[in-house]
Amino acid sequence: MVLDKGRSKASVLINPVASRLGFLDPNIITALSLVLSFIFALLFYLRFLLFSFVVLLVSAYLDALDGAVARIFNKTSLKGDFLDHLFDRYVDLIILLAMAISFYGNIYFGTIAIAGTFLTSYVGTQAQAIGLKRLYGGFPGRADRLVIIMIAILVQIFTGKIYGFYITAWVLLFLGIAGIINSVYRSAVVYRSIS
Repeated sequence: MVLDKGRSKASVLINPVASRLGFLDPNIITALSLVLSFIFALLFYLRFLLFSFVVLLVSAYLDALDGAVARIFNKTSLKGDFLDHLFDRYVDLIILLAMAISFYGNIYFGTIAIAGTFLTSYVGTQAQAIGLKRLYGGFPGRADRLVIIMIAILVQIFTGKIYGFYITAWVLLFLGIAGIINSVYRSAVVYRSIS
């Protein structure tokens, strides 16, 4: 995950806010991120692109914030970890599906994007299931994917079709192919790690 290398820099924006939220259950923040993904989906589908961008930005911020609150206030738990990863998959599905069925998307490219995203995530969690560390490596990781989608939304506001498809559709295809390649890469890493 390329953007994972910048986590320490991102913590400058996250930790000061997280340090003031000790009264909150991190799972509430996680759930709020899921709710915002539904709002994003509706706004994007209705072509309110700028508003959908803002909502997705806030949702992504909350996704990072919940873990920071849990760590700072020692509220980490297996249930929280489970819900965080589960809700991440729901959010991924909602975002990609909304883009795929929207005016700007393509259902076939969207199907590939969903497959690539879920295969990548599956390999990461399967590594943990067989006793290895959870694997986050390769490109694109979740943070990479969200940033790419946010950039695509901003570009989509100012562009029309490119070679017959909107930038949203092309990004879905890219994320799908890159995700499938990353799932193969992760699979190779996991397989080599099994003794």
